[in-house]
This record gives sequence, C-alpha cells and structure tokens, in this order.
Amino acid sequence: MKTISIFILLIYWSIMIFAPVMSKDVKFSRAKVNQTKIVETKPRN
Repeated sequence: MKTISIFILLIYWSIMIFAPVMSKDVKFSRAKVNQTKIVETKPRN
C-alpha cells in the first residue's frame, strides 16, 4: 500500500510540474500553425 501511494504521488507531482511546460509547447505549436500576420496601419495626421 505504501509503495502504491508513493507511485501515485510521483505521477501527481510529475503532472503538476510538467503541465505548464506542456501548455507552453501547445501554445507555440498553435502560433506556428496559425502564423498570425501583423497588419500595418497608416499613421494619423
């Protein structure tokens, strides 16, 4: 029982640590797919 709880805690903490890293990778891949364009505007006089 003790080894199972330690194993579950290791999985839990690995998810908590790597979730922000994985979300950044997903955001970068979406930006590459979308390739957002910068639109230039004329300066106001």
